[in-house]
This record gives sequence, C-alpha cells and structure tokens, in this order.
Amino acid sequence: MIEQLFSLLKKMPEYTGALESLRQGDNVAITGIGQINRSHILAGLSRELKKPMVLLCQDDMAARRLQEELKGFLEEDAPILPGRDLTLYDAAVVSRSWEQKRLRQLYDLAEGRTPIQIMSWESLSLRTMPPAVLKAASFRLEIGREYPMDDLTSRLVAAGYSRCGMVEGPGQFALRGGILDIFSPANDQPIRAEFFGDELDTMGYFDPQTQRRNENAECVTILPVGETQPGLHPRGIGGLCHDITNLIARQKRRKNVNEPLVTTLTRDLEKYENNLHNPASDRYMALIYPEMATAADYIPENALVVLCDQSSLHRAARSRSDEMGMQLDSLLQAGLVAGELCDYV
Repeated sequence: MIEQLFSLLKKMPEYTGALESLRQGDNVAITGIGQINRSHILAGLSRELKKPMVLLCQDDMAARRLQEELKGFLEEDAPILPGRDLTLYDAAVVSRSWEQKRLRQLYDLAEGRTPIQIMSWESLSLRTMPPAVLKAASFRLEIGREYPMDDLTSRLVAAGYSRCGMVEGPGQFALRGGILDIFSPANDQPIRAEFFGDELDTMGYFDPQTQRRNENAECVTILPVGETQPGLHPRGIGGLCHDITNLIARQKRRKNVNEPLVTTLTRDLEKYENNLHNPASDRYMALIYPEMATAADYIPENALVVLCDQSSLHRAARSRSDEMGMQLDSLLQAGLVAGELCDYV
C-alpha cells in the first residue's frame, strides 16, 4: 500500500518538478495542499533525495501533529527535538531529562543518523552547547581499547557526571575495582564496563533496578549530562571562576552597584570554587560557551530544511523573542542574571 502511494506521487508533475528543483539546489515553495498530502509529499521527498530533512514548525503542538501525520509513511517515527526551560532561578533540584533528550537528538542529527528531524521554533532557537564542544566532550567506549581510568573518570566529571555507590539514573557513574558503570543520556540503560588493567575487556547493558546485566555491547557512546556543563569551559572550572570573579569586580566598580546581582554571583562563585553543584549554571552559558550556538548549528550542510507554514513561524519567532525579553527583564531586576550574559536566543 505504501509503495503504491509513493508511486502515485511520481505521476504528479507538481511533485516531480519540485523534486527536480530540489536536486538542483533551488528553493521550492509548495502551497495549497492539505496536511495529510503535505506529509505524503515530505515522506516522498525524503525517500527520493536520500538526505537529512529538518521540518520546522511554529510550536510543539504543530510538531506533534506533523509527527502523527507522518507515521503512515515512515518506518520509524520522526523525532521531535524538545524545548527546555532555562534554569536561571535558584533551585535545589532540577530535572535534566529534557536536556538529555535534546543532546541525544542533536548528537544523532550532527552525525547524520536522523533521516527526518522535527523541530519547533523554540527548540531550534534556544542557545545550546556548540557542536564542537559536544563532539569533544562525547566519546566512545570500545572493547579491546585502552582507557586510563583516571583520564576516563576526569572526562566523566567534566561532562557533568556524578560519582555514586550504585548507578540508578542518567548522569551517574560508579567505580568498583575494575568495573565501571555509566548511565549516559545516549542510552536507554546504563552500561557496565569491565577492565583488565586499562584495557576494556567486556561490556554490557544492565537493568538499573535489578543491577543485572541483560545485553552485551561492543561499543557505546557517552554524552554530557546536560547542555550547560561548567567543567566544559575552555579553561575548566578554574577559568569559569576567573571569569565570574572579573564580572563581580566590574559590577563593584559601577557607580550604582547592583548588590543583589553581586550576591548572586558571589554565591555561585563559592559553589564552583568548592566543587559544589549549581543547578542554575544556565546563568553562565555565555561564559562557559563563548561561541553562540543553537540547534540550527547541528543541521548537516546537505540537509533539506522545510519551513512548515512560514507566516506562523514568523509569528512564533516574534512571540518567543517577546516572551524571553519579559522573562529576562524580571530576572535582571531581581539580580539573578547579569545583563552581559543574557544572549539566550
């Protein structure tokens, strides 16, 4: 049935004309079609062009609707890149689940593993970890290769992992003798790696509740725990502390000192100097990653980018900018963020 539907597309001159124009690198506008026909055409273009495709929608609701429409034409669901809320307020505990899903999808997109990626304007436009940083902070474990344990644990800590006695959730690792357990956001289950000296001897996934190994693995990918990792500052935690110290000094030299902001910066600085977790590290994203980057920077150069309802996207962009501006104004007045670090979209 599916093959018949795609065969019908090839008999439509409008479709074949658009396909040929895209092959030549031209921009194409397709208008006046229903939603189900839109999904049919998009799936057909993906099959024929054999290149990554990014579908940009105005919001999450439109993204979910498009994903549902595409199900009848694809072997696997097209993933939707989730948005996330920046943690700029003080908080005791913060869930990183949305960030981890984002990093996993962004990594796969950059690696060319995602045939069709759906994004909302919000998920596309929000500042994130630059692709070069994600690539450098990620690594693979392969059986038969050597990994000095001190270097390995240092990389895990810099990527935001916390050491514990028993791994139960993403972002944790445990080391017992020559056995290293890691729960990477790249995987649905944690991995147990057994070493003989520095050589990785065996490896397999295990159930975090029963701690029983259930599937062998030859190679696994380890990703950072979240999008804003202080340890990934170009000069490490020490470099971030230096930058915050300079920021405090500049604030104190002002004629009208913003005392609430100085208090916030000083408190955060003390956390970093004492290797304590700071859930509000998003405040310092511009210091940790001097290069501005969004999900758009992860889109492969050969990808076909589809703007689904361009006028709605323009409205979504304006609305998102206004909303972020109002939020940042409130935070600035409360002394919770520094004005020079507010470049988030």
